[in-house]
Amino acid sequence: MIVTLDAQRLDTSFDPNCTLEALIEQVRAAHGRRLIVSVALDGRPLTEDDLQQALGEPLAAGTQVDLQTGDAQALVGDALRALARQFEEAGRQHVGLAERLTTGDSGGALREIGGHMTLWQTCHQALLQCSELLHDSLAGYRHEGRSVQEWSEDVIGKLVEIRGALEARDLVLLSDLIRYELPPLCDVWHGLLEGLAEQVQAGAACGIGDKTA
Repeated sequence: MIVTLDAQRLDTSFDPNCTLEALIEQVRAAHGRRLIVSVALDGRPLTEDDLQQALGEPLAAGTQVDLQTGDAQALVGDALRALARQFEEAGRQHVGLAERLTTGDSGGALREIGGHMTLWQTCHQALLQCSELLHDSLAGYRHEGRSVQEWSEDVIGKLVEIRGALEARDLVLLSDLIRYELPPLCDVWHGLLEGLAEQVQAGAACGIGDKTA
């Protein structure tokens, strides 16, 4: 079996009956728990679906496994910046959505609002996943004197209000929330995520400003 890591052949001995998952873990354990971002078998890069299927299967003796690593800080920084851009764009759209709620296109506007609510859920999951990659919780990092956790609690409170307006079919209240409450919140999260990305990619030991204990 031939195994390469970032195009360098490894001299490590592997169990001839090992699975792809076991091989990857052995390589990571021997090389500082580096982040594997790409796997190829016999020259064929595996898609995410291919990888999930192949992880538990034993590797044939003559298989060549090519592994590529990535920098966790760079990957997290890129992901946070991509999210920041989504919040910037969402903030621009809220006033138009609010107007549509009260001018006859409420059905289309409501569907789009659902997509905007999903963005906050995506952000929450992304912060958890980024924390796992970094082995460091991002919830304690600070922005404008408050922790990410505190800013998140503000979001939860606002989403509860929006959900209540949706359930009550109160389009006037919903329009006000979308027009006046969400744009400033999106601005905050755009800045928060950009700043957090910068700190993470710089490899700073503290967060935005100082990190809470």
